[in-house]
Amino acid sequence: MPDRDRPSFTLQLNQNKYLAPSDDRMDVVLTVRVGDAGVPAAGLPPAAELLLVDCSSSMDWPPTKIEAARHACRAAIGSLRDGVLFGVVECTSRARLVYPAEPPLAVAGERTRREAKAAASGLIAGGGTAMSTWLDLARDLFGKTPAVIRHAVLLTDGKNESDHRGALDAALERCRGEFACDARGIGDDWEPRDLQRIAAALRGSADAVLEDAELAGDFRRLVERAMGRTVPDLRLRLTTLPYSRLRFVKQVFPTEVELTQQCRSTGGRVLELPTGAWGDELREYHLCLDVEAGELTRYEDRLLGTVTLFAGADEPVGEQLAVVGYLTDDLALSSVPDDNVARVTGQAELGRAVRAGWDAFERDDREAAAREWGTAVRLATELGNAEILKRLGRLIDLHEDGTVAIKDGVRPRDGFSLVLGSTISTYTAPAEPAVAVPPEAAGAPRECVHCGQKVRPTAEWCGHCGEPPFEAGASS
Repeated sequence: MPDRDRPSFTLQLNQNKYLAPSDDRMDVVLTVRVGDAGVPAAGLPPAAELLLVDCSSSMDWPPTKIEAARHACRAAIGSLRDGVLFGVVECTSRARLVYPAEPPLAVAGERTRREAKAAASGLIAGGGTAMSTWLDLARDLFGKTPAVIRHAVLLTDGKNESDHRGALDAALERCRGEFACDARGIGDDWEPRDLQRIAAALRGSADAVLEDAELAGDFRRLVERAMGRTVPDLRLRLTTLPYSRLRFVKQVFPTEVELTQQCRSTGGRVLELPTGAWGDELREYHLCLDVEAGELTRYEDRLLGTVTLFAGADEPVGEQLAVVGYLTDDLALSSVPDDNVARVTGQAELGRAVRAGWDAFERDDREAAAREWGTAVRLATELGNAEILKRLGRLIDLHEDGTVAIKDGVRPRDGFSLVLGSTISTYTAPAEPAVAVPPEAAGAPRECVHCGQKVRPTAEWCGHCGEPPFEAGASS
């Protein structure tokens, strides 16, 4: 793969800027695309991978589960590129590093991959399930490496019954921002909500293994995707004004993840959201601002906030994007949602219907479950969400009149797959073409005339104070 100087970044913000006097929020969809994130000219960033394998006693029945886990580990190990730091962890009521025998993590190469596969083949089921210990050991092992790309794959087949109450949540707080983790459940006796919490906190995916034989391919894909991420971290910086504040921020594509609690204040009205490592990919974020409409002047654009993407220590990539409000009495303007915002809110309603249907199914209220899943079918069809329709199809039959009937003999894993898949969203290209930001900076930064902060020479708003940064008519 040829070297590239720097990745490219494409950003777009979609909103309906028009506000009625009674409105109290502004919804915005931010689309971020990273391209050409192949092999940087300076070389690949140091990366580390851990395989966290549930070896509790339940993994031994049926025996295909533990054998599938061994095979999946061997497949993942075989896909590691030379130089990646890695390890295999046996996970029960405690966590134990089985390869290498002790820290530090091994360096992937022909010999270490062969040894690690042999160690994975020797994994034996026996013990309890305490996920907090698994995550804490992963955090400790990652912390002893120079890796900036840190990723784990976690596999479980049981409920987190050996942990103390609150232990998993406490471990997730300790691990948040330290590494990314994809979680998978195998069999029919685990708790999908635990995997959802892990994936949401650690910016990964969670899913069910429908057939044991599929696990190896899934492990391989997860590791290869993680190793393809070569941009260590991007941060979204949000600046609000005295009459606006952040209500929430979510990632909404490729999966929905609540991120509000991960925002951190950098002083004043400025918040930063770490987004983790990136490869060649696209993500969407839903930002919602509380707005004091009474503080706005009618019939003119008012700045509600700015969004900037940062890489490295403090390096902006692209221009600031302005969130604008325009107070009007014309309901024909304020009542029409932006297409992208409508799609995102529709996806949230789809997820709610899917989960409500599963909750009803677990209560053995099949009538309520069928009603909710009928709503989910309608919403998924309108949104073009083929993945949700496929997962729904394992649990229900759709009649010609649009009603649904729940199938007999539904496997728990099919329900788990649907619940975890409820966060999978669709993407529609914005109506307005996004503007690609060239890798090189467009000239040297200049000082804002109001607060003295450095801003890019073509910026229309200062990300620190929210004011136009240059005097009218000043040359940039």
